[in-house]
Amino acid sequence: MDRRQFLYLSGGLITIASCKKSDREVKSRPNFPIHIDSNSATGHLVKSAVQLPVTTTLTTETLVVGGGISGMAAACSLSSNDFIVCELNSSLGGTSSALSINNVFYSQGAHYEHTYLHNYGYEGLELLKKLDVIKFNSYTNLWNFVDQQHLVPSHQEEACYVHGEMKSSVLLNSELRKNFFDLIRSFRGKLPLPSTLISSELHYLDQITFFEYLDKYLPIDNTFINAIDYQMLDDYGGTTKQISALAGIHYYTCRPYYTNKNIKTFSPTEGNYYFINKMKNYVPSSNIHCNHLVFELKRENEKWQADILDTKNGVRKKVVSNTVIYAGQKHALQYINPTSFHQFNDISYTPWVVINIMLTDDIALPNSKWQNDFISTDTTFLGFSDSKIQNPKNDRVLTAYYCFPDMHHYSVQNLETSYDSIVHETIKKMSAYYKKDISRAVREVFIKLLGHAMPIPQPGYLTKPRNLLIDDLAFAGADTGRLPLLFDALDSGIQAAKTVSNI
Repeated sequence: MDRRQFLYLSGGLITIASCKKSDREVKSRPNFPIHIDSNSATGHLVKSAVQLPVTTTLTTETLVVGGGISGMAAACSLSSNDFIVCELNSSLGGTSSALSINNVFYSQGAHYEHTYLHNYGYEGLELLKKLDVIKFNSYTNLWNFVDQQHLVPSHQEEACYVHGEMKSSVLLNSELRKNFFDLIRSFRGKLPLPSTLISSELHYLDQITFFEYLDKYLPIDNTFINAIDYQMLDDYGGTTKQISALAGIHYYTCRPYYTNKNIKTFSPTEGNYYFINKMKNYVPSSNIHCNHLVFELKRENEKWQADILDTKNGVRKKVVSNTVIYAGQKHALQYINPTSFHQFNDISYTPWVVINIMLTDDIALPNSKWQNDFISTDTTFLGFSDSKIQNPKNDRVLTAYYCFPDMHHYSVQNLETSYDSIVHETIKKMSAYYKKDISRAVREVFIKLLGHAMPIPQPGYLTKPRNLLIDDLAFAGADTGRLPLLFDALDSGIQAAKTVSNI
């Protein structure tokens, strides 16, 4: 369930990464509404839910737990329409969710994709083709997006603010950069998506960190590593010292947008919720149940019994099914189905905070780009996107992204009450980027807290053996030992649907 509060900017300034500001600075800021979106409180509802009587019992062939990319891909791929999707939040999407402002959706999570290569997984490509998302271009041998209006023009794609100076890119041209791409050139074509297609011959790269690999073959320096770290945090939630070499090399070889001019960036204003919406329109609406928290899964009499709390109406339900696809976050299994949790207990998740800042129409922001990268001493702040580049006709919404270390889950939850400081710091950083105070142009702010946003592909994570089918319970999601990328999550749902359909 989304817990949305209507709050106003006031009070002291305490955040995870900033110090106290002066009273004069606080009072100089104008008031504007702030909305907080978090589902951290829903877990506490289970204590009261177990005291409620079961008011409704539903039967179905397959229960799908989770309405993110993997859960919806599973729903689109099941051989029968006899299924139910239960999603905790009030809307679908998970880490690809979106926010509606004046009837236009804006991303509150993953927000872009790239042109797909011909050697990507056939089943994932076929699903996207079926949904009228992509079509094959025999001339370039690539899968292009059908809705070309959502492609970001190359000249407006990216700019980077590095410790007070504007740069054209995070990874600047240099001899070291050239040597880096020469080093990984031998892997091109060998690291497709989904990551399960990677040859076992390359699994040795999953046993060392990306930093160890780079340090062995290149004369790396701090500037270079900081740039690589920034990109790894942006897509994988960890630095070069946290993620495996296999994950790091995969980042630069599976989507060769540095070397192939035909690779385009696809980013609607709603971000990757675009894919969720396509799948939602494909699935019968009566099969989807939002605001439904699955808090227990147990096996009885060769059937799965799911205990569910309808958080919107405050009632307890039961779903009886022959099979289950669990596409929720795996850390929750320790409470929902403890016997299956052990094979996922190695996973570390990165917390995200996404802040949508709506501006007045009269502010001019010259030279703004779609992706405005920001490298500073605050390594949690990963910059922001500008919706005016995506669609000039809509309101201007600047969407900022924070990626916190995996041990800061509870600190992120604390932002539900100490939110004002991170909003102030975000506006301050954006003002430094534009060399212009934007605070007086802020109309409204929306904060999305994602305590377990993405699994970090640490050494051993991608190649650890996992049993993804236990007693007709199949597991899907990027956190089943895959990379935290849309295509991997999509494929995991497809494979889970195939598995239970064959039972």
